[in-house]
This record gives sequence, C-alpha cells and structure tokens, in this order.
Amino acid sequence: MKKVISLVLLAALAVMLVPSVSAVLCQKMFIPAYFYPGPLWDQAIASASNIGVMIMNPASGPGTSQDSNYVAKVNAAQAAGIKVIGYSHTSYGARNASEVKSEIDSYIAWYNVSGIFLDEVATSAANIPYYADLASYIRNTTGTYVALNPGTIPDQGYISVGDTTVIFENTYSVYNNWASPSWASNYSASKITHLVHATNSQNKMKTAITKSKNRNAGNVYVTNDVLPNPWDILPSFWTPELTEINKGC
Repeated sequence: MKKVISLVLLAALAVMLVPSVSAVLCQKMFIPAYFYPGPLWDQAIASASNIGVMIMNPASGPGTSQDSNYVAKVNAAQAAGIKVIGYSHTSYGARNASEVKSEIDSYIAWYNVSGIFLDEVATSAANIPYYADLASYIRNTTGTYVALNPGTIPDQGYISVGDTTVIFENTYSVYNNWASPSWASNYSASKITHLVHATNSQNKMKTAITKSKNRNAGNVYVTNDVLPNPWDILPSFWTPELTEINKGC
C-alpha cells in the first residue's frame, strides 16, 4: 500500500513540475512596420534578438521606384538578423497573379527582401492553388519566406502553403474571447501568427501574450494602436512586450 501511495504522489509531483505551454513557448515579434524608415525602424532593429519579421509597405506595395531610405533600413534590419518581407495584397484571390508577381519582382530587385507578406488572403480551400502558385514563385526568388494573411481562421490547408499564416488579426476585445482552431496545436508554433490591436493597457497586453502562447502562436504582435491604421506606430508598452514575448526563450 505504501508503495502504491508513493507512486501516486510521484505521479502527481511530475504533473506539477511539467511547465505550461505559456512557460515554454519561445515567440518572436512579427511587426507590420507600416511606417516610414526612421526612429521607429531603429527602435525595432535595436531589439532584433526578439524580432522575427518586419513587414515593409512603402505604398500598399513596393511603390513605383526604389527608395534609398528603405534600402538602408532593410539592410540594417537584415544585418541584425530580422527577416524583412514585402507587402502585397491579393484581393482574396481575385487579383491577377501576374500583378502580385510583378510586385514581388520589384521588392526583390529594389530591396532584396527576405520574403513576401501576402495580404487579403482568401480562406476557402478552393483558393489554395492560387496561393500555392504565388508561394512557389516567391520561393524561387532570393527571398523565400512566405507569410499569408487571411486575418481569420482559414481552411487548414493554408498552413501548409505559407511559412506562417496570420489566423487572427483584430482587436484585443475580440481576441480575449476568441477560440483558436483545434488544429493549431498540430503544427510548429512558427507556422501560426496572431496580430492584436487596440490593446489599451499593459496588463491587457500581458494577457494577450499569455493567451497567444497557450494558443501556439510562435509569432505575435500586440499594439495599443487603433484603426484606421493600427500598424503605423510601435506600441507604447514596447519594452514590457518584448519581455513577455521573451519568456520561455
């Protein structure tokens, strides 16, 4: 009987010692850097060890010509170990793929980006071939990283198309009660990205980061910035957010 009790106690102790997901998931910040090169880029680059990706977006796309200020900051960010990827929208699969590919070519030629962020991504399985074609095109360039942004839960097949997929882009109030798809835990955390805006306090930011870890999001960005463009500044709780993201690393 004593031996049985001891085994039960040991089993209970083992469960207590197993860390929770939020304690062990090492995340990276995924920044929609929709602001012109300058102090905010410098601030982000200075924290490169905690940042996985920055999205450059000169003009809802690459614009019409190279911008030397972007060249300098992209080079600096990449030298620090950050992936800088270019923004291109897809109109939920309705945009002509040749237009998107032309923007990809411009980003590569002008900025030597590390990959592409495809925005306005569809969610239906019927559109997967469209995105698989674009992903293949990107991976045949020098910048091979593919990020997909449906901004909501898509058909599970999209997760295999991108290197990461944004399955949440919305406000903190929505995120707080949002249910992550059950299949999210079946993938490497790096495949899952969450973007949370309108987070109006540091405590709510901490709650959001904890929830993102428990929801297996390897890439995350939480900001107090708000619509119409919630990505045009860095969050006021920048340093505390870096600390929260770094927990478990």
